[in-house]
Amino acid sequence: MFIRFYPPKPFLASFIKGYQIVHVQSPAGLSLPTHPFPPHAVQNLSFYPRNPIEVFHYGTRQTATAPSCVIVGPQISRVDLTMGPDLLIIATFFEPGGLHRLLGIPMYELLDQALDASLLWNAQIRQVDQQLRETTDYNQMQQIVEAFLVRRLQQKQVEKHPIDAAFRMLEDPTRPASLDYLASQACLSPRQFERKFYERLGLGLKTFTRQVRFSKAVRLKEQHPDMDWLEVALCCGYYDLSHMRRDFTKFAGATPTLLLQQETHTIVRPYTSHNF
Repeated sequence: MFIRFYPPKPFLASFIKGYQIVHVQSPAGLSLPTHPFPPHAVQNLSFYPRNPIEVFHYGTRQTATAPSCVIVGPQISRVDLTMGPDLLIIATFFEPGGLHRLLGIPMYELLDQALDASLLWNAQIRQVDQQLRETTDYNQMQQIVEAFLVRRLQQKQVEKHPIDAAFRMLEDPTRPASLDYLASQACLSPRQFERKFYERLGLGLKTFTRQVRFSKAVRLKEQHPDMDWLEVALCCGYYDLSHMRRDFTKFAGATPTLLLQQETHTIVRPYTSHNF
């Protein structure tokens, strides 16, 4: 298994948190595992240039084959992914508001769905996908994707706004900030802030902060399996275990213990194993 994180170029840092490449090759004939992916507060653009991926969506209760490149905006439902024996993922993780600035569309239009990127950039996506299929050099894969994003941002982008800096204050769930304070930092009224927040992130402020806290809890338990769940809850800003369980039920469709059991049978956790 290969997994590596790459930082963005400095001039992309206000858009992009980083890149991740995961490559897993399994022996032929083995049954394909299913990987649980609860919704994550970080939006992404992901290429799958090798084997196709089957996606079961908990919200729609439907299964579909993912396209070779998907734009994953604001999510509220878990998905389970069944991946082929030659799994290659090249993912770009965006800063809060970064995907909106790249696309220039209200992010609520992508709520709880993964958009086929070729619907927006058909010729460019086909070219990038072909380049990714033709190389085995992981560093070059990252450079191909980053070059594509640089071209897109040079052609069109939404200007940065003070609210984009305010988003950063929400990424630490142990230091909550009031709506009035966030709005003042964004040079907006509270009502304007909520409207802009929904446009640029596609979720309400309360739902987004719950996702941040939930994602941190999942990552913390993965990184420190000896921690008990109460300690995880308190470290992530929850009042108690029942408070945390409600978020696990909402976003993962499972209790914390059950989700951990399901994850122990998988080795690929692209959305929860990074530090973003």
